[in-house]
Amino acid sequence: MRRREMHTFSHKGIRPLILACLMMGCAQNAVADAVTHGTLVSRDEQGQKQDMPLVSTRVAMDITGSVLRAQVTQVFHNPTNNWTEALYLFPLPGEAAVDHLKMQIGDRIIEGDIQEKEQARATYEQAKSQGQNAALTEQDRPNLFHTSVANIPPGGEVTISIEYQQTLVWKDGRFSAGFPLAITPRYNPVQPGEVRRVVEGQATLNSGWQVLPGERKTVMATIGDDETAVSNTPGPVEISLNLQPGFRLSALDSPSHQISQEQTEDGRYIISLLADEPDEYRDFVLNWTPVESDEPSAAFFSEQHGDEHYGLLMLMPPQDLHTARFSREVVFVIDTSGSMAGTSIEAARRALQAGIDGLASDDTFNVIQFNSSTDTLFNQPVIADIQRRQQAASYINSLQAGGGTEMAPALTAALTGIRSNDDTPRLRQIVFITDGSVSNEQQLFDLIRSRLNNTRLFTVGIGSAPNSYFMEEAAVAGRGTFTYIASPSESESTMQTLFNKLEKPAMTDIRIEGEGIKDLMPSVIPDLYSGEPLAVSMKLANGTGEVRISGRTGDAAWQEALILAPADNTRGIMTDWAQRAVQDWRRGYLRGVSAEQIRSEIIALGLKYHLVTPYTSLVAVDKTPVRPEQEESETLVVPVAKPHGLDLGMAQGATGYQLTLAGGLAALLAALSLMIVERRRKSGSRWCA
Repeated sequence: MRRREMHTFSHKGIRPLILACLMMGCAQNAVADAVTHGTLVSRDEQGQKQDMPLVSTRVAMDITGSVLRAQVTQVFHNPTNNWTEALYLFPLPGEAAVDHLKMQIGDRIIEGDIQEKEQARATYEQAKSQGQNAALTEQDRPNLFHTSVANIPPGGEVTISIEYQQTLVWKDGRFSAGFPLAITPRYNPVQPGEVRRVVEGQATLNSGWQVLPGERKTVMATIGDDETAVSNTPGPVEISLNLQPGFRLSALDSPSHQISQEQTEDGRYIISLLADEPDEYRDFVLNWTPVESDEPSAAFFSEQHGDEHYGLLMLMPPQDLHTARFSREVVFVIDTSGSMAGTSIEAARRALQAGIDGLASDDTFNVIQFNSSTDTLFNQPVIADIQRRQQAASYINSLQAGGGTEMAPALTAALTGIRSNDDTPRLRQIVFITDGSVSNEQQLFDLIRSRLNNTRLFTVGIGSAPNSYFMEEAAVAGRGTFTYIASPSESESTMQTLFNKLEKPAMTDIRIEGEGIKDLMPSVIPDLYSGEPLAVSMKLANGTGEVRISGRTGDAAWQEALILAPADNTRGIMTDWAQRAVQDWRRGYLRGVSAEQIRSEIIALGLKYHLVTPYTSLVAVDKTPVRPEQEESETLVVPVAKPHGLDLGMAQGATGYQLTLAGGLAALLAALSLMIVERRRKSGSRWCA
């Protein structure tokens, strides 16, 4: 037997790699380093704490009929002795059309201008470098916006106000309005690849949870663990709402927060709340229901702007065209990743159990759970008999949250998995229960679109602050609907409402034609499920128009003709049309439109209608320099609020920590292998037994 040759390796090349892996492993400890006093802080590159600009937020909403107009005022305070730039990521409703920006410094008010995104950023950066007060509002997602405020003086304040509009739709017998108060951290899936070479480098680990990993400098506020700790939130949020519904109400309530309300003599409702405690940082939801005799069946609103007339038509199709029930194959997909830890996984388990309880005896079903990996309860969908329901109940009770949010494999399994093994014709439906905390949304939309076929995808939002953008767009790509469960106590009733929809066939092949109407938005009318209205915006060529609407439900056809006689007195209908047009072009990928054309069309709409879009931003600059040239400015990130019920200790999936650590270890092993091979090559020796 030949003697094994021994080699001695230098530690110089490997030390940086070991250090890098140890730094990755320390990330969890850095995240767990909670702030133990009430000042907002960040860390510099040396890991030292820095005071942060405090921010308070006031939201004033006016709702008239179906149009909501809101002003969001953010007050940035600089408690340091340095000139600072504040960066703040904040959520808004996904349908919000942001169209105004104001910056107030003392008594001066500067209005924002709409510019292409790159130009607006350049305008802001130039003003910042020249010592001028400046503000920039950009869109990162349709429901996530980012404000940058330059040159806040030592001890000074800058007030930023943005305005947005939202059109509310009557659905499931009620109207709803909401405002998000927190952001769930997003998981950024790591794309595996072959290690070909190792590059030495350095990394800086900052404390805090990343909200948009790899995109923004963002950090999530945490809470101290000693008795004197104060919730480290981005300041209180005050919401006031003036509601003029236009009809009598049978109910007005919020499933998410305790509210104060009063009714005025002229029929208005004044609602208010103050969110300043950790358990109040969840999405605010307000519902109001008309008395049964006042339930709307059709409504038309219009506005004239210059020579153009805009209209918004909302119509409730007949609900009893086809009463026959179809058997279904339902695949439940439940998110058990780390961001679902805490109250979210409890609500998800209850929702999943309620969904299975809602199955008929001739339905088939399966359950798929996912986190860093995917697991399926049955090899294929099984009949919903007592034995299989009991198996599912035991499986559901065992579900725990932890790990990453690797959503694509679970979606692929649900969309392309084995079907039921009988010959019964079935409606195939996927019920997807998640908080949607991923950052690779477009990749997942493309996956759904390419593999949907005759399946329909229904998303169910769970948690205090789900990623509503992903949930709504995934449902659009999946030709289904989005349902939000605002609190665990609503799980059963909300799932029952959803299953009442799923038992009935959708209205399909909806067409709108007529004289004097053009530029319908959306350009392709989606399928409508039970309890959902038809809502479409349009331009009217001569101020009037005649509309013919048709559709099918099962084997029954529906047609209706309407004469549109605009009053042109409803403010906001033009903005509603423009926002729907932006949304329609943003979804152009579903129709095969090129990315270049989508970008061009959205830029034109944003500039014409003064809207913040993925490609246009609002920027405000005070022309008078305030910061002396010899003084520097530092950039500080304002933490976003941690959603109520989110267990940061378990939400490693939100940052990709585990996969990052695994990647670091893999890189270390690859480096060792390469060094061994290189040594053997140079010495001409070989390993042998």
